[in-house]
Amino acid sequence: MMYEKEVKEKVTAILPQVVTWRRHFHEYPELSGKEVNTSAYIQDVFKNLGIPYETGFFQNAVLGIIKGSHPGKTVALRADMDALPVTELTGLPFASKNEGVMHACGHDGHMSILLGAAAVLNEMKDQIHGTVKIVFQPAEEEAAIGGGRHIAASGKLDDVSEIYGLHVWPELPTGQVGLKPGALMAASDRFYVHIKGKSTHAAQPHNGTDALVAAAHFIIDVQSLISREMNPMDNVVCTIGLMNAGTRYNVGVEDAYLEGTCRTYRPELRDKMEARLGEILKGLDVMFHTHSELNYVRGHSATINTPEKIDFLKKVGKAYLGQEHITEPEFPSMCAEDFSSYLEKFPGAFFWLGTGDGNTPALHNASFAINESILPLGITLEAAAALEALSR
Repeated sequence: MMYEKEVKEKVTAILPQVVTWRRHFHEYPELSGKEVNTSAYIQDVFKNLGIPYETGFFQNAVLGIIKGSHPGKTVALRADMDALPVTELTGLPFASKNEGVMHACGHDGHMSILLGAAAVLNEMKDQIHGTVKIVFQPAEEEAAIGGGRHIAASGKLDDVSEIYGLHVWPELPTGQVGLKPGALMAASDRFYVHIKGKSTHAAQPHNGTDALVAAAHFIIDVQSLISREMNPMDNVVCTIGLMNAGTRYNVGVEDAYLEGTCRTYRPELRDKMEARLGEILKGLDVMFHTHSELNYVRGHSATINTPEKIDFLKKVGKAYLGQEHITEPEFPSMCAEDFSSYLEKFPGAFFWLGTGDGNTPALHNASFAINESILPLGITLEAAAALEALSR
């Protein structure tokens, strides 16, 4: 490992600015596909740092390009930009000023860490053998837009030999870096169900077809599908999170609408879940004389780390951060992340950066916020990964 001392010095010097960036992002979050001001802010930072960048290839994405003074390959680092439709309850002095929108998934930390890494790398470009592409990606939270998928297919990264990224992780103790080879985060699909019945007076149920009763059976049947058809050794989750049905207490329900998500790792299980949900609805239609529709929408694919790149990050992490900061999580997560789109195309690794203290709220919680002490760890590991990858 070649650059430990210089990287640590530069991270220490840039850290106050990184905190400022992070608090700005936290204070002004924007939803998926609407990251206009976030994109403009990142562009301004790049201008101030003297880092060339490109836009216009996908929505609000920004691609910084740091060309080293020596020839070599190209590596990429990526951060996501979007926030969630959550009303913040952290009580922070820099809490969201955009009502009903919050960085409840830590993307404010991801962006500020990546800007810090970019600043360090740009100051060291005379020592870089190759090019580092700095990817700021919109629309990670909205699979229907799929920012990662579009950027990976844009051609802007076709010269990349490897790619790295991170996610802050409250389930890991603050300061721990979770490096897990292979399966890390699940595929995420969303489904919409409409069960059509026939309304009637509640006192005369025999004159109608109750869509609510069919919907209740569907919910139970889905649970049975998971507990009785799926191998308990497989990673499969199916959650129905929304049901709307009925108009009045004494009117039989004509329409029931449900929405849910399926999380899997293996493509064949993904196919099976879609097929079996449809078959369950067909069976209920026969039983209850309803008419049902299923719209199953494929979202992010599973995030599968390249084992060799995780081994590389472990070596870099031990050298730059110390063994005490490096851990290998026992289990993957059923949460999803569209960094998977890059790993389907390029070798690379995605790691978790612990920000938990035992009482830290979960991701997507209105009270979640990162511990800012993790910022220098993330900057150091991302910058070091790029430098060391290009020195090989």
